Amino acid sequence: MDVENMAADMVASRKSGVQNSLAWPDPAPSMEDAMVIQAAAFEKFGSPSVGWKVGATNKAAQESFGIDAPFYGPMAQAGVLVNGAELKKTPCVTACEPEYAFKMARDFPENGEEMNTDNAAIAVDTVHIAIEVIGRTIGNKDFANGLGVALDFGGNVAFVVGPEVPDWQNQDLRNAVVESSVDGSIVATGSGVSASDNPINSVVWMAQTLAKHGRQLKAGEWVSTGTCTTPIPAQGNTTYCAKFSEFGEVSIKFT
Repeated sequence: MDVENMAADMVASRKSGVQNSLAWPDPAPSMEDAMVIQAAAFEKFGSPSVGWKVGATNKAAQESFGIDAPFYGPMAQAGVLVNGAELKKTPCVTACEPEYAFKMARDFPENGEEMNTDNAAIAVDTVHIAIEVIGRTIGNKDFANGLGVALDFGGNVAFVVGPEVPDWQNQDLRNAVVESSVDGSIVATGSGVSASDNPINSVVWMAQTLAKHGRQLKAGEWVSTGTCTTPIPAQGNTTYCAKFSEFGEVSIKFT
């Protein structure tokens, strides 16, 4: 498995928007191999990390990817967009996911604290509604599985930050209705249940996963929690909008 060349090809596609046709490695990579490729590609991409996306946060998504647990990917500063931003629709841009985004107030865990929802909530600064734009830099269908997406930045392309959820700890993020719409027409409805059964659980899972590698969530980092509706295909010359109950709306226009 030629990690360096795979990483270079992925970065070239990410920057050009043109998918490559990498062959599926033989022997097939493990999830640990996928993380090595992901790290090499992110380093070559050359944009600082702003945090992490968590993907496949429910059983239906995991079954569709042929995996039995979530995966994660780094989010690059170059991909952070403001609410209402425009983004060119390229073959590497495939869909939109409405998500909650937790911004860390401090490192988590620290001083050996237990990684649970109560401690995670204390470690969080703010929660925002958000959109994760997902996609693949590799056109080969062999990579359209959990391993193939995980090694490709976890499928992350861009991260659109929307309004802050006021008094978030007293809000029902789990059950608040989330609506995905395209050009004003609702195309899917869901809730935070799809994101690890409760969005804060994605923060705990991410901290636990990093801890296995001697790392931790850092102050100022984002954790994007997984989609609250089915992913919505991105289409050129359309506007995708996610409405999160009374918390507001966040949108992106594809050109």
